[in-house]
Amino acid sequence: MKALRIALIVIVALVLLLVAGVGAAMMVIDPNDYKGHIEQAATDNTNLELSLNGEIQWSFMPLGLSVADVTASLKGEDFVALKELVASVDLWSLIRMAPAVHTFQLDGFRANLIMDDNGTGNWTRVMPEAEQQQEATNGDTQQTLTDESGDEMISFNVQQVRITNAQVNVEDRRSGQSLQLSNARLEASDIALGQDFPLELGFSVSLNEPELNVDGTLSMQLNAARNLEQFSVSGLDSDFTLAGAAFNGETISAGLNGSAKADLEAQSARVSDLVASLENLAVTANLHMQGFSATPDISGNLKLAEFSPAVLLKRLGQPAIKTSDEAVLSRAAFQTALATRDDMVHLEKTRLQLDDTEFNGELGYGLTNGALVVDLEGNRLNLDRYLPPRTESEDNTAKEAPNSQTATAGDSDLLPLEALRSLNLDIRLSLGELVASNLTLTDLLARITGGDGRLSLDELSANLYEGSFNMTAALDARSNNPQWQFSKQLSGVQTQPLLMDLAELDLLSGAVNVSANASSQGNSIDSLLDNSDGKADFRIEEGAIENVNMTRMACKGISQAHGESLSVEDWGDSTPFNDMSGNFTINSGVLENENLTADLAGLRLEGDGVVDLIESILDYRVGLRVVGEVHRDNACRVNERIQNVVIPVRCQGGFGDNPAGLCGFDGRRFGDVLESMARQEVDRKKEEAKEKARKRVEEEIKERVDDETKNRIRNLLN
Repeated sequence: MKALRIALIVIVALVLLLVAGVGAAMMVIDPNDYKGHIEQAATDNTNLELSLNGEIQWSFMPLGLSVADVTASLKGEDFVALKELVASVDLWSLIRMAPAVHTFQLDGFRANLIMDDNGTGNWTRVMPEAEQQQEATNGDTQQTLTDESGDEMISFNVQQVRITNAQVNVEDRRSGQSLQLSNARLEASDIALGQDFPLELGFSVSLNEPELNVDGTLSMQLNAARNLEQFSVSGLDSDFTLAGAAFNGETISAGLNGSAKADLEAQSARVSDLVASLENLAVTANLHMQGFSATPDISGNLKLAEFSPAVLLKRLGQPAIKTSDEAVLSRAAFQTALATRDDMVHLEKTRLQLDDTEFNGELGYGLTNGALVVDLEGNRLNLDRYLPPRTESEDNTAKEAPNSQTATAGDSDLLPLEALRSLNLDIRLSLGELVASNLTLTDLLARITGGDGRLSLDELSANLYEGSFNMTAALDARSNNPQWQFSKQLSGVQTQPLLMDLAELDLLSGAVNVSANASSQGNSIDSLLDNSDGKADFRIEEGAIENVNMTRMACKGISQAHGESLSVEDWGDSTPFNDMSGNFTINSGVLENENLTADLAGLRLEGDGVVDLIESILDYRVGLRVVGEVHRDNACRVNERIQNVVIPVRCQGGFGDNPAGLCGFDGRRFGDVLESMARQEVDRKKEEAKEKARKRVEEEIKERVDDETKNRIRNLLN
């Protein structure tokens, strides 16, 4: 016991002696006496000019040092400065041989970081060149504290850290950009490894080009393991406000909340209920990552809560998107389950919503080959609601010059060939209903595959207007002169509502069947039309030529042949037919047809002509062959002289012309018809006169000669 008592007395005496020694040193030594030495040492060992303008003071409990009003210049320019620095150590921790920082306070810190016209930062010139080269040669030396078992261990304990009123100015003289960090503050307390400690941050950032101002505050609980291998952030709560030219005077609110963990040793990381918000937009993430390689294993889910894109644009100070329907862009949402496997990022159970449209399915992206996989099924989509509204002047321009826009952009590139060559696609899209260009399609299915510069539209099919269509296409973009192949079939599609909805053309009615195959080459509209080649067959069942009455045109010709006038005035606005068919050859943007036929009432339509897709015009010569009774008007009666006569009709004009004015009676060609009819009439009368003379001779002979002689004479006459 006596020995223990002596040991305790010795320890207490040593502590008192240490405290007394420290106190005596603080009373005897005035650190301000060494300011000149400190300034000179900075000048001797760096390129800085250090000025200690304020007082240097000691503190005993806790043991510390404070410095005020310090500046440092570099080559005559202000580099760094601080208003006050206070650093203290817990005296009792020194006695326990476990030093712990009690307080670290930094107030009014300023730094000016400048990059000159050569791209060299002034901070690189702080140390003399010789020392910089020596440091580069020697490299960095890192020491690690370990415990008795050899495991890495760091003992770290700080009672309080406080940084206030910090400011950093960054200037790039090459680009003219500048950034200023101001009003920066940091507060943390009870900082120790292996336990949670609070951290609060605040700052303001200003950028001149582009003009942007950001104010932010963050608070959280941090935790770092003693071996600095595990880290966590919990209770993250941050708010930001943004303003600048990009937001047109609006102040934007943003935030980030949630928690995260990382284990460097296990190469894993996790974020839990991490919510990133921007005005009315909020994204929630719950993700786990295993492996810090280029292709880590990731699993979790992402959710974009329902929001209004229109409201978001308004709050961001952006102009509203002009749409035909002002009610669109009011609702949007997205959610998915994310997973990586086989070097692919998979977005499973994906749900994408925009207003009344909803897609469900899966998405995928290849981490190594950039492959894009899409398999989505949607309910309905009306694209026309999202298009900008057409003005009256635009409508008139489109009608007067439907090909002007094409002519303007006809020689521009259609596709980015380099980007296409890098695509690796496997896309399947289905949609219950699609409205586009005022056309309504149902049960739409599109399948696109491609890779190595070759793309294939394996299927594009849908039902429309009581019929269906199916289209396939192929594109070989491996060269700068891409090759195209097309195939299209329409079956039972009602033409009248199709043309009315598509282009407000009341031109034809009836169920159309089309089969077409074509090819071309090039990367512009002009080259595709110039190099187009193919064939097409069509047939329209039980239809009518609308806004054109070809029966009236035929009767007009018949009445002229009779030398009479028509008495009927109400002829109707259409020409019904039982069947119309023909085929086209496609050559350099021109569709040529030589066998247009249709069965009309008492008439057979026969024609040929061309449709020029480049000039947007058509020119058809149509003949109405009289094959039966045409109309009840007496001037349109059909007799032997009229039977099989062809009444000529000419249809020509531009795609934007009024359909009712495209076709008309061809008087010039009918003159040739009348001339032919006159020649036929003369020949007919000659035959009638010859027949009458023959009959008269027969009657006279009958009276004068016997039967045998009659037969001989009859044979002779015949």
